[in-house]
Amino acid sequence: MRRSQNWLLILALLPVLATGQEYKASIDVKNSKGSEKKDAPVVVRLSDFKKLDFNVRSASVVCDGHEVACQLDDMDNDGLKDELSFVCDLKKGEQKSFELTFSGKSQPNTFSPRVYADMQLDDKKKKHPFITSLEAPGDSYLYNDFYHHGAAFESELTAYRIYFDERQNIDLYGKKTHRLELHDTGFYTTADQQAAGYGNDVLWAGQSVGCGTLKLWDGTSPQNWKKVATRGQRLIASGPVRNVAEVIDRGVQAEGVTEPYNVRTIYTQYAGHRDVRVDVMLDRGMEKPILCTGVQKIGQSEEAFAANGGIKQEGFVKQDGLAASWGADYPEMGKKEQFPPEPVGLAVRVPKDFISSVKTDDLNYLIILGKNGQQRLHYYISFCAAKETEGCHNAKEWFDYVKKWNPEEEVSVKIR
Repeated sequence: MRRSQNWLLILALLPVLATGQEYKASIDVKNSKGSEKKDAPVVVRLSDFKKLDFNVRSASVVCDGHEVACQLDDMDNDGLKDELSFVCDLKKGEQKSFELTFSGKSQPNTFSPRVYADMQLDDKKKKHPFITSLEAPGDSYLYNDFYHHGAAFESELTAYRIYFDERQNIDLYGKKTHRLELHDTGFYTTADQQAAGYGNDVLWAGQSVGCGTLKLWDGTSPQNWKKVATRGQRLIASGPVRNVAEVIDRGVQAEGVTEPYNVRTIYTQYAGHRDVRVDVMLDRGMEKPILCTGVQKIGQSEEAFAANGGIKQEGFVKQDGLAASWGADYPEMGKKEQFPPEPVGLAVRVPKDFISSVKTDDLNYLIILGKNGQQRLHYYISFCAAKETEGCHNAKEWFDYVKKWNPEEEVSVKIR
């Protein structure tokens, strides 16, 4: 198995040189933990460089004389770049120095992409034009107006899409081979592509929370995002290093709450990662827990049990914030012959500070999110298709993996 998401923080901001519209800096990144890290994300906020006083249009990162793939992103949609990101490999205790150059001149990013994301419209002429954002009244039904029903994104390991409707379900695309595929399949793998070894949709969520879908909580059960003034999606970034997708719900009427909320949810996936970080931001502190997530109980038919070796679905939710399941079911109910049931493992990891309670119901292993006054929270989602060549192939392997999965690993931080 590869890569849980580990955030590496800047250990030192070293002397800088600014000349005109070029700014140079050095940073040190250290892995102080006891395990080797592969494709560990490094994020530099441009606001940390106080003398960086021009509009940055391009950047480069160099380590030991070799240029490192990186990207600049505008996170708040104000037209200015806010963050520089890249990934790196670090052995236990290893420290690396990176030379950064920020420029006011635009330069094309020529790195080979390791992630991919898109949003496309399903138009009458079947041109499927690419878009970067869309927002509409909450009672509009635009689910079928998107080519694959909402924003879709992938790393080499896994692919996801987010439904543009009241469910806002996270759907999963599993791969046999670790590579980028969505540009070719668009989440809708043909029989010929499947025969050629491409992956496909591997999960039918139905009325469950699927794999880490953010739902409203009414005190008893998960609820869809029905009562909203407007809902929208935006692609903030699409490679070559990371994907960032945004879901916006304005005027959210939550059960038992007097005033509506505005909720912004950010999904971030890095190259080399099967997992996704989910950041949730409300426009004010919660009066009470109004959100939940978790994983579904997979497997509803005799055919599904047979595909999973005669084993019914398995799973659990723990007080420490880990929910996981393993099972099999038809991934596409309308194409049962082409896509028979296949096993898949799901997991969600929520930091303890954001957990109100945990429970199970007929469909889900649930984690209730948020405590009184909390305005921001985050959690992580991950999955593995049993057909992956390099992956988990049964429930035991998956549960062993996710119990060690720790995307919140801390590192010591020193700023000079």
